[in-house]
Amino acid sequence: MKKTSLIRYKIDLISITLVLFVLVLSLLPLYVELNALGLCLVVGLLLFFKPIASLVQHNHVHYPIFVSPLLNTAFDLLLAISAGHLCSEWILHHNIGHHGNPINSRDDTSSVRHADSGTYMGKLEYIVSGSLKIYPDCLKMALQFYRQKKPRYLRVLILETLFWLAVHAYFLSVNLKMAFCFLLLANGINRALVWLGAYWHHLNVPAEDIYTSANMYTGRIFNLISLNIGYHVAHHEQPTLHWSRLKARTAEILPHIPPRQILEKIP
Repeated sequence: MKKTSLIRYKIDLISITLVLFVLVLSLLPLYVELNALGLCLVVGLLLFFKPIASLVQHNHVHYPIFVSPLLNTAFDLLLAISAGHLCSEWILHHNIGHHGNPINSRDDTSSVRHADSGTYMGKLEYIVSGSLKIYPDCLKMALQFYRQKKPRYLRVLILETLFWLAVHAYFLSVNLKMAFCFLLLANGINRALVWLGAYWHHLNVPAEDIYTSANMYTGRIFNLISLNIGYHVAHHEQPTLHWSRLKARTAEILPHIPPRQILEKIP
C-alpha cells in the first residue's frame, strides 16, 4: 500500500474519517436539539460505527497512522473521546500486558482464564471484570515502569487522564443529559464491547504456540467492517503488521493454524 506524506498507509484515510465522523455524531446532540427520530438515528449510527472506532484505535496503537509524532498524539486524544479508551490504556494493557506475555498465561492482562484455577471465565464475568480492572491495572503497570526509571508510561497515562476529565467536564457543563448519554454511557458500552471481542478471540484455544494462541474468523463482510480483526492469529504473530496486510499474512501461515480455531461463526 502506497504511503503518503502525512500517513503511513493511504487506506487509513478511511480510519481517520470514521473517527471524526463518530466524534461529530457523539457531539451533535449536545449542540443541536434533535427530535426523537433524529436521536434514534444518531444512536443507531453510533452503535454501528463507534465499535469500529475502537478497532481503529487498536490498529493505531500497534502501528501509528501518522508519520508525525505530534499528529499521532493529537489523534490519540481524539480517539479517547470517540472510542472511549485512552490510547495509553491500550499500550499498557494490550500491547505490553497482552501481546508481551504468553497468551492466556497468568501474566496476560487480557486472559480469559482465572489466574488461580485456570478455568475459563463466563462471558459476562470477563466483560465486567475487564471493564472495571483495566484502568487500575494500567496505573499499576505504569507505576512499575516508573520505579524502573521509565517514567514515560505514567506521564502519558496521567496527562491523557487529565485531558479526558477536562474535556468531559466541559461537555457535561454544556449539556449534562446528552453528554452523559452520548459520551459517558456510549463509551462505557463501547469499552464493554471491546472485551466481548477479546473474549471470543481467545476462548478455548490451547495456546501452545503463537499459531494456537487465538481464534480467527475469515468472514468477508465481518473483516471488511472490522478492519481485518478476524485474522487474529496473524495479528498475534505480527502485532505491528498493518491491518490491511493481515489477510495476506493469514494465507501464508494458514497451514500452521488448527482447523478448529478457524470459526465459521462468531460465538
